[in-house]
Amino acid sequence: MSWIEREASKVGSTRDRVILENPAVVAELDELLRTTFWPGVRGALVRTGYAWRSVEEERIPIESRWSEGDLGRSLLFMVFDELSLPILRGALTVSREGYLFEREFFLALPRSTEPALLFRILSDKRFVGNAPTLTIEESDRIPESRAYYWIHIESGEGHSSRDWTLRKAALGDVEETIATSIAMYERSIDGLTTEEEVEEFLALAARCFESC
Repeated sequence: MSWIEREASKVGSTRDRVILENPAVVAELDELLRTTFWPGVRGALVRTGYAWRSVEEERIPIESRWSEGDLGRSLLFMVFDELSLPILRGALTVSREGYLFEREFFLALPRSTEPALLFRILSDKRFVGNAPTLTIEESDRIPESRAYYWIHIESGEGHSSRDWTLRKAALGDVEETIATSIAMYERSIDGLTTEEEVEEFLALAARCFESC
């Protein structure tokens, strides 16, 4: 009996839709995430000194993702500031063909921020093809002098290979993104009030979020 038949036999006949995953591949990829990647990711998160969430270590949050028909397993994590506002969200996905690392940075700016400075960030040519987005969020918990405008910056890159060198590159991408995101946060925590400050922030952002 094939793995497809075994997995299908576990599903009740009342289901209208079924997704089957090869348990051997799931176990292989989860082991790769836990043993090859998680120790380095966890170390990078701890070194930030900020709160981070990835559930308990024995319950590392891993979920399935599909890419062009291939099964991928994703390791998810987030970093937060002292007000529990998000700084960074990361998702490292591995498959038998390679890896993909997706990251999202959350830039919080006060209501007093000059619109021209917001537009400068949104229009930076280094983000063409995956432009940042702007939202306004009012909150009873967070003062407008801390967070009113939210700019969401995201990017992702990957490689198709099982070569160990590229596995090291994947971990390097994650570690660099975590460290750079903290630098971006600390550069902007008191707001961005001048063109010079915005350019310094964008130079940091381009390290890990520039469109490929």
